[in-house]
Amino acid sequence: MPGLNENVLEEAGDRGRTLLVTDLVALIERHERSDRLGVDPSRVVTYAEGLEADGARIDAGSVPSAIEERRTDATSWVDDDALYAVGDGRVSTYPERWHEDLRGESDVRRYLEVILDDVGDSTDAFDVGGAGTGVPRSLLLGATAVLGELNPTETKAQIQALRDEGVLAEDADQHPNARVAFAEQQR
Repeated sequence: MPGLNENVLEEAGDRGRTLLVTDLVALIERHERSDRLGVDPSRVVTYAEGLEADGARIDAGSVPSAIEERRTDATSWVDDDALYAVGDGRVSTYPERWHEDLRGESDVRRYLEVILDDVGDSTDAFDVGGAGTGVPRSLLLGATAVLGELNPTETKAQIQALRDEGVLAEDADQHPNARVAFAEQQR
C-alpha cells in the first residue's frame, strides 16, 4: 500500500486481534518521523483501512471513536491506554510534558528522571511491567525510540552500562518486562 510504512503494517498485522488503537499509534510514532508531535488521527485511520484491506481483523470504521474514547488533554501520564492530545488535533502515546522535556534526548537517565518525576509513585502508575518501583523496560524503550530517536539496541546498551556502573537497577530475573530505576530508589 503506497504511502504507508511497511514496518508499521507488518508489526500491526502480526498482532492480529490483539492490536489496540494505542498500539497502532505507537507503531506509527516509532516508524514515521515527523517534526510535529504525535500522529494525526486520520493517519491512524488510513493505516487501519490498509490493514483491513489486507485481511487483518480490524474494523477501520471504529478507529475514530476508539481514538476519542482514549484521548485525554492531560499533559502528564494517566495510564497505558491513554492517547494524549499534543496539539493540532494530534495524539501520542506519551504525554505532552514528556515530548517537551525529552524531545531529542539521548541519555536514558534523563528519561527516568522526567518519567519518574511525572508519575510520582511509580509502583502503581503503570499497567505493564514487573512489580515494584521504576519504569517498565518496554515503556522506556518505546519512549527513547519515539522521543529521542534511540533504537532499542542503543537504549539497552545504555541501561546495561549504567547497571554495570551501579547507577541503574533492574531485576530482569523477576519479570521479562522488568522495571528500570535509579539504584538508590530500588527496593
